[in-house]
Amino acid sequence: MHWLLALDYTVFTWINGLAGKNALMDSAMQAFCNDHLVPFTLGFLVLVMALRGRGRRDDRDHLAAAVRVFVAIAVSSALLQLAVTLIHRPRPFVDHTVTLLFYRPTDWSFPSNPATASFTFFFSAWFSDRRFGWWFLPPALLMSFARVFCGVHYPGDVLAGILLAAASAWAVHRLDFLSRPFVALVNGVESLLRSSISMRR
Repeated sequence: MHWLLALDYTVFTWINGLAGKNALMDSAMQAFCNDHLVPFTLGFLVLVMALRGRGRRDDRDHLAAAVRVFVAIAVSSALLQLAVTLIHRPRPFVDHTVTLLFYRPTDWSFPSNPATASFTFFFSAWFSDRRFGWWFLPPALLMSFARVFCGVHYPGDVLAGILLAAASAWAVHRLDFLSRPFVALVNGVESLLRSSISMRR
């Protein structure tokens, strides 16, 4: 276990060592690291995925895929909270001298919450739509890398978040009963909206 932590720290120093050397790179990484740009982008992509159907059946399939994304987020968040309660790993800046380009989060470092959330978007979308799902990967990768670059996570935190995201998205995709009630609810609302629009015409 000691050698694994040592390797994790070594990789962290390589990545975080790039920070503070180029103002443009630092600004870009700070933008990807924060809680606004990437979550907004991923949310927009879910909206596009939900609305890109070319017919009634396509509409239903894409709405179901969007619902599964949010169910998977709920599952991965619950598992992340369980992991955080069991494993108390301090942030890199607590135990080491780092180049910190972000504020100092006060919660535990392992697993990475942003990596878990952003990769849950990717895996869930990809399991439902292998072509469109790839659009979710670049924002997830950039945010996860930026968290290490800016000094707030170890690479191991990010890797754990990715594994947690993959497991959660796979479970929701394979175990239909987890998302079925929510899909039925959304389909019901969609039918009501269609009927309402038709009546107004």
